Amino acid sequence: MQHDQTDVRTGVLIVGGGPTGLTLANVLGQGGVPFVLVDQKPATIAEPRAVSIDDESLRTMQSFALEGEVMQDVVPGYGVHYFSKPGGVCFGKVEPTASEYGYPRRNAFRQPLFEATLKRGAERFDEGQVRFGHTLDTFEQDASGVTAIVRAPDGQRVTVRAAFMVACDGGRSPVRESLGIKMVGSTFKSRWLVVDTERDTDAFSQMRVYCDARRPIVDVPGPHRTRRYEVLIHPHESADAALDPAQIAAWLRPLRGDTPMHVVRKTVYTFHARVAERWQTGRVFLAGDAAHLTPPYAGQGMNSGVRDAHNLGWKFAYVLKGILPEAILDSYETERRTHAWSLIRLALNLGIVMAPRSRFSALAWQSFFRATRGIAPIRDFFVQMKFKPKPRFDAGLLGPRGSEGGAGVRGRMMPQPLVETTHADRRVHERLDNVIGNRFALVYCGPADDATLSRIEHPLWDLLGAVRVQVLPSDAHARANGDIDDERCVRVVDTHDALRTWLGDARHRVLLVRPDRYVAGTFDPSGAQRFADDYAATLGATLGTRARTDSKRPAAASTEPAQA
Repeated sequence: MQHDQTDVRTGVLIVGGGPTGLTLANVLGQGGVPFVLVDQKPATIAEPRAVSIDDESLRTMQSFALEGEVMQDVVPGYGVHYFSKPGGVCFGKVEPTASEYGYPRRNAFRQPLFEATLKRGAERFDEGQVRFGHTLDTFEQDASGVTAIVRAPDGQRVTVRAAFMVACDGGRSPVRESLGIKMVGSTFKSRWLVVDTERDTDAFSQMRVYCDARRPIVDVPGPHRTRRYEVLIHPHESADAALDPAQIAAWLRPLRGDTPMHVVRKTVYTFHARVAERWQTGRVFLAGDAAHLTPPYAGQGMNSGVRDAHNLGWKFAYVLKGILPEAILDSYETERRTHAWSLIRLALNLGIVMAPRSRFSALAWQSFFRATRGIAPIRDFFVQMKFKPKPRFDAGLLGPRGSEGGAGVRGRMMPQPLVETTHADRRVHERLDNVIGNRFALVYCGPADDATLSRIEHPLWDLLGAVRVQVLPSDAHARANGDIDDERCVRVVDTHDALRTWLGDARHRVLLVRPDRYVAGTFDPSGAQRFADDYAATLGATLGTRARTDSKRPAAASTEPAQA
């Protein structure tokens, strides 16, 4: 769309160009869905904010082919060392080594670099329009769409008519306020001084947490010689006084000595733990901080927003292409709300350890970690970050519950092993998601001569465009891509049998995997017809023809006048 246009039609209007909004734009663009993103800021942020990106978010970056660029500005696989105080003993470590979803569980990044990469990614798509310096003035919705008035930098008013709107406009979301949606939940509130530096000379690549009840301090390494310090401010202390350079130097001197510090940003944040009472009003949705506010102790605030964007994005694609009905969008809050709350609770629990309220509490936790160092299950629970809630849905766009074995993976995110394929008679190792693509998949672990996937037929699989992926055991290299009778079936070798191990008793069942890599359900091949019938009913799918919807996919960059 040219900048002199005053009326625009699109599929999704995204309000807010932070990580959540830009991720959503990329998911939509990759899916061929028209979108318009507006943000009142003139550009993406220049100052550091979030500093931790996890394996699930990096997997989402992979879904729209930006993982390589993002990883250039990431310190992969950093852990956490817990100290009793500055200069004190290290009483606990979290150093996860697993990469179940294809990436390390904890990674340091810099949000300005990340947002700039996401913006460039969103600008790749002809169907998309990224407009910074544009402010949402008003909006209204009716039965078939949302009409918004957007003000350009020169004051020109642009009318945007979209099928749906998503508010990714932050914790003080004007859209949420205009909808009359309240934030509910915990009354937790805590103030921290945040100091970001560059040209750092500290070579230590792990996060340090000084769990001193008198003054908890967090020290986070970042890419390109950057570093962040977070210092608790007590209720009786002044925020203005905390920002004084002399005070900052005094608080950090036990960590840094008199080493020069090149500060690029200093601010006082108030951390909250709150969730919006509802995440959808008609055709308007909330995502990211507009929907939930997470204390930073677990590094999950931004990552939760990325999960929101991926969950909504693939569903919008199926609705706006007329494949599935709009009713599937009702599953967004159902699926995301519980998981978002579980990560808020995780952050609050970690805050008890990182910022103890008393010396007695600090001593008790430190004694617990020292006492359990030699107990392998407890030690591994913390070291490998097994305390982080697994991404899982109990309700939503899920198939019927299977047998006991199948029920164990239903609603869980499928691992992403490295698999072996053959291209032009050459063996290639790549991540499983790249083989599947951004679509539904029927995944089955079986030997090379097993034709189970070829025998599974149902109109639902054709409607969804589901790919069939046969995962062969690690010892099947020679036959990985031999004579394939069914061109719809892709065969790969799981080089370490990671998927089979994860499946356990469910390894002889067929998995239906959604575009966001959650397992919708599993079924025995003999029950394929019944499972597909049930899942089609859950989706409200109209088999034989495309699903009818009031929101047909609009043409990109239409110049027709928008109608209310």
